[in-house]
Order: sequence, then C-alpha cells, then structure tokens
Amino acid sequence: MSPQGGDRRRGPLRGFRRVGPLRRHRPVAPGRLAGRPAGSRLRLAVGVALLAVPLLVAVAGPALAGDAAPRGRPFDPGGAFGTDFVGRDVLRQALLGGRSVVGVALAATALAYLAGVPLGLLAALTRRRWVDELVMRPLDLLLAVPSLILLILLAATAPRGPATLVGIVALIGLPEVARISRAAALPLAHGPAMEAMRLYRETWWRRAVGHVVTGSRRVLLADAGVRFVGALYLVATASFLGVGVAPDAADWAVMVDRNRAGLLLQPWSVLVPAALLVALAVGVNLVADRLLTTRGDATGRAAAGEDTPRDDAGRGGAGPEESGPEESGPGESGPVGPPGRAVPGPRRPAGRERRADPTAAGRPTSPADSRPPVRVVGLDAGVAGRRLLAGVSFTVAAGEVLALVGRSGSGKTTAGRALLGEAGPGVRLAGRVEVAGRPVSPATPPPPGVVGYVPQQPSAALNPVRRVGAVLREVARRHARPVRRTPGRPSRRAAARTTVAGREAVRRAVADALARVDLPADREFLRRFPHQLSGGQQQRLVVAHALLARARVLVADEPTTGQDSLTRRDVAHELRALADAGLAVVLLSHDLHLVRAVADRLVVLDAGVVVEAGAAADVLAAPRDERTRRLLAAAPAASSVPAPAASSVPAPAASSVPAPAASSVPAPAASSAVAPAAPRVAVPRAAAPAGTPALRVRDLAAAHRAGARRRGVLHAVTAAVAPGGCLAVVGRSGSGKTTFARCVAGLHPPRGGTVGLGGRTLAATLDRRTRADLAAVQYVFQDARASFHPHRSVLEQVSRAAVRLRALPPARARDAARRVLGETGLTADVVARRPDRLSGGELQRAALARALLAEPRVVICDEITSGLDAVSRNRIVALVDRLRRTRGLALVMISHDRDVVARLADHVVVLDAGRVVEAGPAAALLTAARHPLTRALLHPPEPGPAA
Repeated sequence: MSPQGGDRRRGPLRGFRRVGPLRRHRPVAPGRLAGRPAGSRLRLAVGVALLAVPLLVAVAGPALAGDAAPRGRPFDPGGAFGTDFVGRDVLRQALLGGRSVVGVALAATALAYLAGVPLGLLAALTRRRWVDELVMRPLDLLLAVPSLILLILLAATAPRGPATLVGIVALIGLPEVARISRAAALPLAHGPAMEAMRLYRETWWRRAVGHVVTGSRRVLLADAGVRFVGALYLVATASFLGVGVAPDAADWAVMVDRNRAGLLLQPWSVLVPAALLVALAVGVNLVADRLLTTRGDATGRAAAGEDTPRDDAGRGGAGPEESGPEESGPGESGPVGPPGRAVPGPRRPAGRERRADPTAAGRPTSPADSRPPVRVVGLDAGVAGRRLLAGVSFTVAAGEVLALVGRSGSGKTTAGRALLGEAGPGVRLAGRVEVAGRPVSPATPPPPGVVGYVPQQPSAALNPVRRVGAVLREVARRHARPVRRTPGRPSRRAAARTTVAGREAVRRAVADALARVDLPADREFLRRFPHQLSGGQQQRLVVAHALLARARVLVADEPTTGQDSLTRRDVAHELRALADAGLAVVLLSHDLHLVRAVADRLVVLDAGVVVEAGAAADVLAAPRDERTRRLLAAAPAASSVPAPAASSVPAPAASSVPAPAASSVPAPAASSAVAPAAPRVAVPRAAAPAGTPALRVRDLAAAHRAGARRRGVLHAVTAAVAPGGCLAVVGRSGSGKTTFARCVAGLHPPRGGTVGLGGRTLAATLDRRTRADLAAVQYVFQDARASFHPHRSVLEQVSRAAVRLRALPPARARDAARRVLGETGLTADVVARRPDRLSGGELQRAALARALLAEPRVVICDEITSGLDAVSRNRIVALVDRLRRTRGLALVMISHDRDVVARLADHVVVLDAGRVVEAGPAAALLTAARHPLTRALLHPPEPGPAA
C-alpha cells in the first residue's frame, strides 16, 4: 500500500465502495466472532517468512559459505545448484551475495531518511509559504528526472565503489522521502492538537518531535519498507550496469545478470538469486503494509470513539455488565427490542405517503427484493474485553427512517459501521448483518454503491489533497446511470456527442446535489480543498457525496452536528425525501428534534443494549423505560430543528443592518443565570447594565487564501464582552463564526481591525503575544478529541498549560491540573488515561480544564456542545455557566444551539457572510429579533403539527 494514498475507509469515497467485481459473501453465523480478517494475519505470517529467509542468508551466509572450491565447468548442473557462468558454485555465491545488496540498500535508505525526514518536517512545520517553496521546489526538480537516467549520470561522474553507490541511491530516494514526510506531517503540524500546544507555547521539541514525528511514525515506517525495496532494485540495476561492484562479484543482482545467458542450461544459477531478491521485496512490502494498517488495542478503543461504554460523569459507575435489562435474543422476524416487548412494524406518520422507488421501475420482482434492505439479528461487539453491543436486532424497510439514539458511548456508531462491513481495529463482531439481502461482515463488505455513509467527523471522509469539485465529479461518474447507446458502431461525431452529454450530466448531477444541501456550485467553491471549508460545510459536502452515490441504504451518523437550525431543517427535509424515494435510512443522532421530525421507528440504546424500541411517535410521547425518560427529559423543550418545510429564510443584504457600537455591550448579572430544569425550557437571560469590557473587538477583518488569491470571510466585525459576561456569536455554517473566534485567539491572522484586552491592544498572532497574553485568552476547540495528543495521558497534557504559562514545576502543575479537572467532574483515575479511553463529554471537560488552568480572563468556546447527547450537553453548559460566574470569566460562545445561547448569553452577535446583520441583548434577539435570519436561527418555531 502506498503511504500517499490510504485505504478505502479514509479516501474521499468513504462508504461508497469502489467499483469492482463483487466479492463472494459468506454469512456470519450467530455467535461467530468477526474481527480483523484471518487473511490479514496470514499475509503478515507470509511476509515475515519471506523476509526472514533472505535476511538470514545475507547475515549468516558468509559464515556458512566456507572456503572457495576449485572452479569447474561453466553452467555445470552438478552439485546442489550447479555452477555459474565462470564455474563457481551457485550455492556459495548465493550465500556470499546478499550482504552487499542488502547492506548497500539499507545504508542508502537510512541516509535518504536522515536527510529527507528533516527537510519534509521543516516544510510541514513552517507557517511561511516561502520556506516551504524553498525546500520543496528543488526536490521536485530532482524528482522529475527519471531515476535510471539520474543513476547513469551520477555513476558516470563519480568514482566507483560501494560508498558512491550508497550516495547515489540515497540522493535518488531523498525527494520522495521528503515529500512523504511532509504529507504525513502536514495534518499534524496544523491540526487542533498542534494549535492547542501553541496556545500554551509548548516547546519546539515536544511539538515537532513529540507530536508530529510520533504521530507520523507509522506512515514513515511503512514507507521505509517501500523505500528499501526501491533502493534494492536501484542497487540491483546498478549492479547490472556495473556500477558500484565488480562485474564478477558475489552479488545477487550480478548473478542474475551474468547467468541469464545459461538460463536454459543451468536455471538454478538465475532462479536462486532472483528468488531471494523477490522474497526480500515481497516480504518487506507485506510487513510494511501491516505496519501501516494495524493499531493496538488502545487505538482500537479510539476507533470505537463514542461507542466505548463508560460513565460520562467520570465516577466509574456501573459497567455495561451491571446495567440494563437482559440482553435481547436474536429473533428471526422483524425488529427485536427488549425481552417481552413486541416492537411494532413501520408506522408512517400522518401525511407521509411513500413514493415508489424510481430506480425500481422495470425491475422484475424477486424474493430478494421483498426482503428488508437492512436486517440485523443478535449483533454483539466488543474490544479488549469491553462490551460495545449486546444482542442488538432491528430491520429497516425501504422508504423507512430508523433512528438509533442513546447517550454517548451507547453503541450507535458501532452498529452503524457494522452495516458497512466495518469495525474499528480490535473490535470483534458477532451476529448476523444483512444489507440488500446479502450477509455483511468485515471480510465481506456490501457491493459497491449499495450503502452510503455520512460520518460524524466529515474531515475523516474527505481527501485533504483533492479539490472539492474533482471528488464530486468522480462520485457522480461512478454512480451515474448508464447512457443508452444506439446499436452498431457509433460514429466519431456520435461518440463525441455522447461524451459531451455525459460530462453535462455529471455537471448537472453535481450542481443538483450541492443545491440540495445548500452549497454553492460555482468554480470558486469547487476549486477549494476540504480544509478551506467550515465544519458545517464539510458535513453538507459529505451528504452531497451520499446523494450522488444513489445508494439503497443510507447510514447517517450525526448528520446535523455543527449545523445551524436552517441547515438542520434542510437536512431533515432531505433525509425525509430520500426515504420517500425508497431508500432505507439509518439515522444515528443525539438530536431528538431531528429524530422527531424524520424518524418512523426508534431504537434506544444504553451501554450497548436495546432498552426500548417502537414507533417513533409512541416512544417519544410515552417512553416506558426510565433511561429513555431521562434521555428525553434532558432535551430542551424549545425545538432547534423546525419541521421540514419547502421554503427557506432569505437573508437580506448585510449592509442594511449597521454594526453594533461597542458601548452597547452589557455587563452580566450573576442572578440572571437560568438553573437547569427537567424538562428543560430555554429562557433568555436578561441583559445587565453596561460595564468595562474584558474583550473588545473593533472592525475585525480576515481572509482565507485560495491559491494566489485571498477570499474575505470577515468584514468589519465589532463586538465586546464584559468580565463574567457571555457573548454568543451565531450564524449559518460558513458565515465566519469560527474565523472570528480564531482571530480573537490569535490562531488566524486578521487583515484589519484590533483585538483589545482590558483596554490594551493584543498582538495579531500567537507568536507575537507574550505568555501573559496567551494565558489571558484561551480557546476550547470544537473537536476536543482532535485537540489532544493520542499517545499521552490527559493529565500530562492538561498540566503542560500550567508548566508553560504559569512557570509551575511539573509536580505542582500536575497537582493543579488534578484540582481543576476535579472541579469539572473528572476523577484522578479517568484523567490518568489516554484520550482514546475517554468519552466525548469527558474530553470536552478536559479541554475546558486545560483552558482554565492557564487562569484566563477570556475563554472562547467553539461549538463545544455539538455532537454530545442531551445529558452530556447539559452538564457541559451548566459547568461553563458555573465557572464563568464563580471565576468572573468573559465567555465567547460560538454555537448553533438556541438552548445553549438562551442559557448562557447576555449579548448576541449574528453573522452572515462575514458581516454583522444584527446584535443586541440576548433576551431581545431570542424573542423579538428584527432580522429574518436572526428569527430563523434563534426564535422558537411556531407550535403546530409534526411534519
């Protein structure tokens, strides 16, 4: 496997299988564990065996060769393997010939890595474009010359000898090593974990070596195997050309070259050294591929992500084996819920008529077509002795939406990935999963195009080095309906017309899919890379991939995470439309308002066990299980997802609403906080009288680079927040909210304007701010898991903020970190674990504790409640509200959640296309906003019948 690529799970078409021959599917019998395919272990064993033989020959061969015997006749078949072209014993030459080939290839590979990895890391870690260009462009020129030509040119001008050959082969491999090192390091060097370390000015060694090199070591190790094989072939080629070794030397490559004339007379003289070379190359490739794709058990838990059952409060609690009812048995008909509870079949809410599947017209009816597209019976899952799922069973009919809901760690994502034939590394599955009438398992995934997948983290499904438009067109071409052709051989003109028509059909399909998810289809957008999109835009882009895939089953894992209310309404409308068109939709969501709007049936999971199932309207109206009642009670009463509607709210010109004056920002009142209640109703906070702002932003402007051009994303934004107050910044996805927050934190350089702290102006970027300024303004990332280094304990990472910003000794910093983490509800045994052992809610609290440990004056929270279940979200909101009141923090909250805004904010700023369209006290904007966009985002929907 090439390290530049990656497997099918991480490419741009994740969940939309590559077009190819259908695999023969084998059913997974109930009770049979299905983890990593046995073929993978077999390939590793074969690779180790193939690699061991030539390496043993190369290392121990000279000691076993013995003294040289008198030469005999050339190509004499006598003896073990006969003689070579000059009458020498082939076996002895093979024992002697490996050391030179393997030694030179290893030395050249090591030299290429010693020079190439630092160059690649330098290009990746720098934030100055000219340094990257200065390092990489000369290497690109060297890479453009064919390696064979470069080998001949260098060999002709350099003295012969092994050292010369090592240098030549290393120089040829250097550009590729540097490019792969740069590609592996770039996501780590500019990701949330690196930015979190920059916020507390971590040492260069810990950032570059401890984080970037450690994170990319698997890719580098796997590529080292590939690079060694390339060096091996270059050394062999040089031997064929007489470069570096004598023409009659004991060398495997020389033996193949010199003895090929006598292949028919004495084939062993060629086959023995050739077999050793091939075994070495194939063995290295198999072992390197395993290094790239295999993770340990701890990483397997990280792959399980939110589906690792644990007590989110960090108190230990009852484990999965101690909680919940008896495991549901594997039934054979219909959905199966808790024991003794019959689960009704599909019941469509009033007013929803199922439309016929347009792709089914003209197809003959078969028994397979009458089966439900999704059927799961007795699904179990576990990792490292921990249970993720236990006896989960359900079916999904065509045209039906089944929602799997539950707290973080309940097993939703594990169940959804099982429909794709996927399981996280180390996760073992048991039971029976059928999709479109075919058994599905990790060894036998569904056929291409059958299942579409919308992942919870869209960046994991988007190729970071490919433009948005290229990937969309590829998906559209692979899943387009075939063009009807006329019989006979078409003329050149007819073929050209067909090609043009096909391109036009692809263009229309891409434009239609983007329009359905409310994304632009212009050239400027299609030429962007995924990292140039907001989180909400990335989520909608993945939904567009699913629409283009024309799948029969759609698995949507938190499709509204990080989306504004208008986009959530559009996603709800689109999911309902896809189901009405005949798709079977499996929705995994914490958003109970989305579930209420689109789901036909509901399955509630808790600690991997089905605790309640039935018609969505019945379960939501009258839950029977206590855990379901707690889950529903934690959700806000004011819906944040209006029912799907045909109309959308237009946004008038931003210039029609003036930016707010800084003096209009009120100070908070501690008594205005709203205590949590169940059922929780979001009540707007009352604005407090004006005071001296802790943070003041004036005329802030920012841009994103799009190639050689810059695209403005913020335009003269002015806002302020007082000590102990909360400023909420809301707006549609892509409106510039996160860019505003990053500019305030110093993570993104502004084009204009100022950021003031306590009456003085802060430097524009982190590198120019003092340690005191860094400590005063802290940032909590939306993706808390990505902001932590995966291989260090949470306590160690949190304590580094006190070491770097408060100059505390490591022991005192750890004690201070334990106190702050304990204040957020995380116990000492929880924070001693690595991030992959914590749930999303726990990591969000740990990220908040890391920011608080710096003793800041301003804390910026970027969508810290998105993707969390209602219980975890309420805990986070209550914690933030308590901390800001007790510590007097000025809080800047980026959120799409109206309930969060109503509970925390004193003042609200509404952004649209980077401009302030309305600003004022939270109580006024939540109940009597003037701008239609503000009303659509923040006003509760009018009561009425469910859609």
